[in-house]
Amino acid sequence: MRSKKPRGIAVVDVGYTNTKIALFLPDGTMVAEHKVVSRHLDGPPYPHIDPEPMVALCRTALPDLDRILPVDAIVPCAHGAAMACLDAEGGLALPIMDYISQPPSEIIADYRKIAPKFDETYCTLLPMALTHGLQLYWQQRAFPGSFARVKTLVPWIQYVGFRLSGEAVTEISSMSCQTHLMNTRTQELSSLVMRQGWTQLFPRIANAWETIGYLTSEFRGSDFRGEGRVLGGVHDSTANFMRYVCAGLDHFTLVSTGTWSISFDPSTPLSQLVEDRDTNTNTDVLGRTVACSRFFGGKEFEIVSGGVPAHLATFEAIARLVARGTRALPSFTDSGGPVPRKGAKGRIEGAQPVDDSERVSLAALYCAQMVSEQLDAIASKHDIIVDGPYSQNSVLLAVLSQLRPGQRVLASDLRDGTTAGAAAIALIDGGKLPTIELNLTEIKAAAIPGLAEYHAAWRIEAYASES
Repeated sequence: MRSKKPRGIAVVDVGYTNTKIALFLPDGTMVAEHKVVSRHLDGPPYPHIDPEPMVALCRTALPDLDRILPVDAIVPCAHGAAMACLDAEGGLALPIMDYISQPPSEIIADYRKIAPKFDETYCTLLPMALTHGLQLYWQQRAFPGSFARVKTLVPWIQYVGFRLSGEAVTEISSMSCQTHLMNTRTQELSSLVMRQGWTQLFPRIANAWETIGYLTSEFRGSDFRGEGRVLGGVHDSTANFMRYVCAGLDHFTLVSTGTWSISFDPSTPLSQLVEDRDTNTNTDVLGRTVACSRFFGGKEFEIVSGGVPAHLATFEAIARLVARGTRALPSFTDSGGPVPRKGAKGRIEGAQPVDDSERVSLAALYCAQMVSEQLDAIASKHDIIVDGPYSQNSVLLAVLSQLRPGQRVLASDLRDGTTAGAAAIALIDGGKLPTIELNLTEIKAAAIPGLAEYHAAWRIEAYASES
């Protein structure tokens, strides 16, 4: 066990849109940040991620931040939907596939024949190239010469740590975020991995908080003061979830919002999960299974609202929509969600919104209903904590609270929860979590007349099968 806390913690948070490096004190306070736009290339051979802007940012930002506080620990953190295929020299044998890539239809059809069953990996085959197993299968099939050069496979998250330290590892939250690569029950590599002959390509599993190596001289500049320990790293959504666990919370549901709305409930048993409702699991950094559900919440809000600013939503407008029976029905994207078989079938029924306020109010109402369906899909029973953009939408939150009368809805004031959660990983000592306070605000339920009856009718129509 460590005898002291790190003086400075640097989180290298590689998001799909932006990459940032944030410096934290041991009490969880962020003191500085550097940022650059993440770079995506169209191809060939397929849309892919260019890691070099991230590397260049690390090269300049880490020495700069070390001059503010000695950087003792560096935590890699990134989205979980990409893999790095390394050759014998540690270079990329194939470009890092962008998850927006669209695999050929014949590749998808053949992959479905060998994909692990839901009750092994607890994740369905996701659209585009979001599933790691499909990415690797496509690369192996379409580019056999290049794939034959692959000696090591690491998640994108651990590739960040590899570039910083030269040490290649995997990590449980990164390998288990709907990848098809892990057997959720046994926490061993999946039947797909064994069937395809990939087993020996994966390096050892390290703990997220474990020191895997030290910053190489490339990232230290001329007068680096900190220890420069590079840790195992963590999946970004799991880092956000762990920040709440580190606040001492146990039985709760987290609704983490942004581009996606992802609900986490550590109390829900695996037997509750249903593939058709887009339920799945993540595994936290301690190896505990966390039931999840999701929908493309940020994007669907944007579509239904027509881009009208969220703050223009009002309870009065929602009351008018409910009274008129105006309904937004799922789903406005083809990206899964808690209502089965409704991808790209979204529509507005009844009298159309008459102005911007009604339009964005309908978006708030619809997304509150969809979040409620997410919560039902994972049998949420305890307090509901909402973070991200939805936590700042008072109308949406109050409607959600009215839809969930048996549960408290709490808004988190946490900003940059992913980086804050990743920083907390550096404070785990021998598997023991730190305790870091968090502020939550209880939301008073709205009082929309007839909302319960409206929602019951909405559910019948939302789940109705086509004739």
